[in-house]
Amino acid sequence: MGRKIKRKAGVKKQAKRIAPSSSSSNPAVASGPAKVWQPGVDALEDGEELHFDPEAYNYLRGFGIGWSCLSFDVVHDQLGLVRSEFPHTLYGVAGTQADKASRNYIGIFKLSNISGKKREPIPSSAIDGDSDTDVDSESSSDGEDEETNEDTKPILHLKKVAHAGCVNRIRSMTQKPHICATWGATGHVQVWDLSSILNSLAESATPAPKEDDVIHRQTPVKVFSGHKAEGYAIDWSPLVTGSLFLVTAIRAFTCGSRLHLTGT
Repeated sequence: MGRKIKRKAGVKKQAKRIAPSSSSSNPAVASGPAKVWQPGVDALEDGEELHFDPEAYNYLRGFGIGWSCLSFDVVHDQLGLVRSEFPHTLYGVAGTQADKASRNYIGIFKLSNISGKKREPIPSSAIDGDSDTDVDSESSSDGEDEETNEDTKPILHLKKVAHAGCVNRIRSMTQKPHICATWGATGHVQVWDLSSILNSLAESATPAPKEDDVIHRQTPVKVFSGHKAEGYAIDWSPLVTGSLFLVTAIRAFTCGSRLHLTGT
């Protein structure tokens, strides 16, 4: 993923490098050309910040489900493996980190009408050697039109299921996507059957008024309480259907760990 390195204007040594024409409108302007940051290779100096490059994405948009989330997962659907044409539809699950344990829930969502602009892997201008910026300006104007056009806005359809405590990690099973596992701050690992909710999302074109305010009560199909503390490393086996791997650290900053294998 492309990232830009941006230097703070508060560093005097770096402020001298800022061009006068670009420092009048923005207090924090990059003092050098943008470059791709390589994790583990490039080091961040004092005053440097990482910034993503929005031009690296065909579509980029943020959304929330109420509370902040420590974990989310994409739910596999039956819409096809190869989808290259907009608009797109995406299903997913996320677990909240609410201010009170009793307010947490699992968010099951469908994000539809994802409308972006498909670009060529190698721009034709680069192949032809054309340095004209008309193509870039046209793409920029098209992006602005998409933001203002109501027809191109994505539709978020959200349903909530109550969860005891904060959700540290949530994972959907690849073989049976409606089966999800959560590992909470209580230390319990819970397995959920979300088939009815996912089917409801698939059948509904638009969400009902104030539907996302309702938190449904549902009993997990299985609860594993073999841990004395909370954990984060959990995943379904891609080879054995229903096998769930759980890893908890015995001591911090050591390699000691316990691996639990449970079946659903």
